[in-house]
Amino acid sequence: MSYLVLARKYRPQRFSELVGQEHVARTLTNAIEGNRVHHAFLFTGARGVGKTSAARILAKALSCEKNQGPTANPCGVCDACQEISGGRSVDVVEIDGASNTGVDDVRTLREGTRYMPAKGRLKIYIIDEVHMLSTSAFNALLKTLEEPPPHVVFIFATTEAHKIPTTILSRCQRYDFKLIPTAGLTAHLESILRAENIPFEPDGLRLLTRQAAGSVRDGLSLLDQVIAYVGGETITAGVVSEVLGIADRALLGDLARAVLARDAATALRLLAAAAERGLDLGQLSRSFLGLLRDIEVVARISDQHLLTELVDATPDELEELRAFAAQAGRATSVLFDRWARAVEESGRSFAPRLVLEMAAVDLCQAEPLEPLGDLLDRLEALEGRLLSGGGNPNVRPTSPSSTRIAPSAAATLSRAPVTSAVAPAPVSPALAISVPASPVIGQAAVGSLPASPVSAASPTEAWRRAKADLERRRPRIGALLASAHVLELDETNLVLGFADQADVDAAGKLRAEIEQALGAELGSTIRLVAKHDKGNNTTPVIRAEASEEADALFADKRKREQEARQHPLIQKAQDLFGAAIREIKT
Repeated sequence: MSYLVLARKYRPQRFSELVGQEHVARTLTNAIEGNRVHHAFLFTGARGVGKTSAARILAKALSCEKNQGPTANPCGVCDACQEISGGRSVDVVEIDGASNTGVDDVRTLREGTRYMPAKGRLKIYIIDEVHMLSTSAFNALLKTLEEPPPHVVFIFATTEAHKIPTTILSRCQRYDFKLIPTAGLTAHLESILRAENIPFEPDGLRLLTRQAAGSVRDGLSLLDQVIAYVGGETITAGVVSEVLGIADRALLGDLARAVLARDAATALRLLAAAAERGLDLGQLSRSFLGLLRDIEVVARISDQHLLTELVDATPDELEELRAFAAQAGRATSVLFDRWARAVEESGRSFAPRLVLEMAAVDLCQAEPLEPLGDLLDRLEALEGRLLSGGGNPNVRPTSPSSTRIAPSAAATLSRAPVTSAVAPAPVSPALAISVPASPVIGQAAVGSLPASPVSAASPTEAWRRAKADLERRRPRIGALLASAHVLELDETNLVLGFADQADVDAAGKLRAEIEQALGAELGSTIRLVAKHDKGNNTTPVIRAEASEEADALFADKRKREQEARQHPLIQKAQDLFGAAIREIKT
């Protein structure tokens, strides 16, 4: 007698034997016992999860001769049950939808429905891969499917229900078959191995069921292959890994340890050894991606019950994952994201091994990604130290007196450019950029005063605040004022010079809003005058002491900007986010 493969030898014969499809078994059982059997069924799900087996069990339940009518527990020994199990029944017609796709095939089927069953009480049509039927074939089946003769039942099976027309779906009872959880599939295969008297180790069987990915038929086929290899010896994880060419848990754990320890040499050695053993690098990369996902889940979830549902791992493996999560810290999401891109790229590459090796090196160099909120908090704290001069002897603390300008002075700050470059001073890690807005007028920083208390009556401070407010509320006005330079400024007058006559006209149209903003800051009425002035023929009226103080503040501002650009934290932020400095405000 020829050998019967495990997938056929242990095919379910009753609803209670369906693995992992209790919802389907219960619904069909109750429908049969309550005499509420539909005339058309659609079984959909992944391959190897029991769709065709369930269709045959349903056919036997409706045709069993042991009872006067349909039964939820077919005997399996009567002629009808035996013929259906062996595929010899004339009243149960199994059709391959992939081979009978045309409208003529459906017409032949439709003609056959007019005749009564030859032996049983019902005539049952099982169409596998029904989504392969053509549109014309589906249309030819519509009327018969909606109102078939009372002695006809249709059972459709498909892996791609989305390809079936909605007109067909609406005429069927749909049953979605689930993928089998690893624990359930492991228990099923374990019972088969015990029945076959084949020794095994739990780790080896678990590795095999993971490779089956929830498919009972795939699991039994792989088990047949492993049994043939061991020849009666014990099935171990090493044997399964060698026969199927897959990465075992030990290899994945070693690779994770190498990555988290920043040991690129060990990671490359492990990948090279896997390739030399003939392991499928695509499967290895996907398995390692799954391990990184499990590490991230373990790091984020503390509920043990929920964790058991989300992560397919033994208690020992969960402890190992927790150790990995503790070692990785906040880098887990970064590692997953980078390796996921490598898996995708390696699938399209002609040299997947090289892509994965360089990705492993990249993981070994990955730094933990700091949350944006934490970075902002750190920047604010460092800013406070910068303003107070703490930790850097080159930064002097500011005082209110050093930034106060006499309100009675009709002073404007010098527009003379700084001719000597300011050498960047050594920067302490405690330094940071000061965030508050500071408009720049011409080439001189009117608002470049340090963020220390300033008199509310200061026209310069009022101008700075008014301009910052307009930049925030009205970007168009803010852009216009950025091109202006102050010719005169006091409590009642503001004279702005523009190099372009078009800007002068635009400022005239927006004069009321600028006057209102500046007046609100000073608490008085301000008159704005816009002039066409290129900045080379105008000699502004400036108090000498105000000009000297402005020059000093301007030089200090430039020095701080240089320090900020060269600050390690700022440079690191640019590299991390792929950004560039757009503007520095002090």
